[in-house]
Amino acid sequence: MTHSLTVKKEIRTLGLDLCNPRRVMGAVTRGGDYLDGVLVLPPKPTLNTIWIASAIIRTRFFPELRLIMTHDPETQLNPIEVERLTKLPVITVDSTRKRLPDGFKSYKVRQRQLQVRSYLPPRKLQEILCTTWATGILPEPLRIAHLLARSRFFGKTHVSKPTNKFAS
Repeated sequence: MTHSLTVKKEIRTLGLDLCNPRRVMGAVTRGGDYLDGVLVLPPKPTLNTIWIASAIIRTRFFPELRLIMTHDPETQLNPIEVERLTKLPVITVDSTRKRLPDGFKSYKVRQRQLQVRSYLPPRKLQEILCTTWATGILPEPLRIAHLLARSRFFGKTHVSKPTNKFAS
């Protein structure tokens, strides 16, 4: 499964951001250059690894996905279970802690430092990070998913009544 992963310039990657407890956002990218789609998982009271893995499998992007990246500061998701269910390698990224959490290794791409955990070989992991990292503190699939999760676009909308200042 993960041993035959070929890293190409436009590798299809799903970035899942679990920073916002009210919504799980995903972004499907080709390398670090193209956004192919957005995945919005409906809010659930508790995040369930099997539920998320099933939602990934049901997306129209799944047949072309080659790997999954997660940004999960609270460690709500079991990456081993997601990998087992989807048959895709999972890379867990932590950009929030200065001290390395258990199982994480520090990787440097250009001038940026990132803590990463995965069962992929270190060379393959470095190659993936170099391919998917365009700008910012996170690789592109996670950066986009994180921006969407933090946006107000998917939150409550406030509609104000139109006013007509010319009415008498």
